[in-house]
Amino acid sequence: MSIVTAIVDAHVHIHACYEPDDLLDNAYGNLSRARETGRAPNNQSLFLLLTECAHDDYFGKLRALASGDDTAGALRLKRWSITATGEETSLIARNGSRHLCIVAGRQVACREGLEVLVIGTTRRFEDGRPIREVLTETDALGVPRVIPWGPGKWFFRRGRLLKELLLEFRKPTLFLGDEGGRPGFWGYPTCFERAARLGVRDLPGTDPLPFPHDVKKVGRMGFRIRLELDATRPAASLLHALTQGVAPLERFATLESPLWFLRNQIGMQLRKRRLA
Repeated sequence: MSIVTAIVDAHVHIHACYEPDDLLDNAYGNLSRARETGRAPNNQSLFLLLTECAHDDYFGKLRALASGDDTAGALRLKRWSITATGEETSLIARNGSRHLCIVAGRQVACREGLEVLVIGTTRRFEDGRPIREVLTETDALGVPRVIPWGPGKWFFRRGRLLKELLLEFRKPTLFLGDEGGRPGFWGYPTCFERAARLGVRDLPGTDPLPFPHDVKKVGRMGFRIRLELDATRPAASLLHALTQGVAPLERFATLESPLWFLRNQIGMQLRKRRLA
């Protein structure tokens, strides 16, 4: 056991259009730049928290690579390697002296148009259910649950619903989540300030979109937290620190430029039309 500063991107997707090595390279570079100055690198650990959609299981493919299974689908690594830990919910990615801890997690799309990120689990959840039902079910797991920000998602009816949810479900395992798709001209949403007064903290992450260029932003938004790290159980160490609700969270962020934001929003609308 050792005391370290964990540097964490709490909202990570691996998309089919990404080269996995590129994602890990960008994540390591961006998270490294968010390190605390004056602290030795060996006293800091870098984390990626996967938040996989219903049809994705990249964590399972990475775990297959760690076990030496060559049938891990189209997922291939050239510069990085994957090793197992002493728990089912984490893996270590290595490239020479560089390493990243990858933690399993799921993203649940709820009926009301909001999402819930369930951190530190490989359990699957059905999309399209009421968000209160999802929050009630996942509460029993004792892991962090995050309601992430999204353009327009916290306005009007859903904004009123979010206020109700903060009051009904507030506890150390419930978080809101700022995300890297927020442009620089869009100020820090007031819901985060209101939630903080209720003891609901911000667990930020990048939320990269399914476009090849977006792989570059993984690791640009997240948080730092001091914790007691068991190297054989890194996910459990991080989740314990988060759910105690005591250790300070120090956020860091590189927000999107207006042009990048506009490009991605148009791209997502066109993608939704094609899928429809």
